[in-house]
Amino acid sequence: MMYGRSYETEDYVLTEEQIRSFHDEGCVTLPDVLTEHEVSEIEKVFENFLNREIHVPGKDFCDMSKPFGTPFESWSIVNCMLPTRYHPPFQNNIFERITSKIVKQIHPNLDMVKDYDQLLNKRPGKSDAVFAWHQDMGYWPAPEVLGVKETNTCTFSLAIDDSTEENGCLRYVPGSQISRTLRQHTPLSGSRDEGHALKLEVDESKGDMIKLAPCKRGGVTVHDEWVVHGSSGNMCKDRQRRTYVLAYRPRVVVEAERRLGFTHSHNDNVNWDTFDDGHVKKNESS
Repeated sequence: MMYGRSYETEDYVLTEEQIRSFHDEGCVTLPDVLTEHEVSEIEKVFENFLNREIHVPGKDFCDMSKPFGTPFESWSIVNCMLPTRYHPPFQNNIFERITSKIVKQIHPNLDMVKDYDQLLNKRPGKSDAVFAWHQDMGYWPAPEVLGVKETNTCTFSLAIDDSTEENGCLRYVPGSQISRTLRQHTPLSGSRDEGHALKLEVDESKGDMIKLAPCKRGGVTVHDEWVVHGSSGNMCKDRQRRTYVLAYRPRVVVEAERRLGFTHSHNDNVNWDTFDDGHVKKNESS
């Protein structure tokens, strides 16, 4: 069997080791998922969002490292939520088509569907372009809220630029997802109304091991919903770090989220701490 990318069928075949790494560590890096031409085509649309040529309303265009209302010129991490909602021609692009096949190899027994997408850019020389340590489940309704037992998630992050330690590549705590418990999170900006981001503490003295996940342009990292992860600032004066994020979850989970009014838009009319059910996730701890 030929592993990796097939350019005739738009398939990307994972090795057993790659699948095992995702399940054991909570994260895996896949090289050469998209060709240079394919990345360049996505990059054109990406830049139209960053330049605000495509309008994104309200809080769905924001800085993920600073409070809402920070002037655009002062942003460090440009965040655009749900780009295919705001620019429908971007739907069913090559990244969506290939990842929809990869996710079936990671979770062959689940009906995994697209949940949300996101564009991120760490501007050059922004040492404060930090994604604080967190678990994705800290941002989302718990299964008790949704009335489901399943939480499985595959979040694909396409490197539009080479992602390195210097410009703030993904870092994670391998195996931190195994217990499937939520560590205590607190809002980065005082409250979720002031800023969307959350943070948690990573303690290497208590066994947390930090691993970097650098990724070349066209490559992809894939992480799950429980693994502790984040990234440092961009120390490169002349290089940005642009990332296209696409997440898949079981259809039953996505449908339950939508019934709750949760679409991953920062404009959703939900209580970000309780999701209107009295289940305060930020007070949960492992």
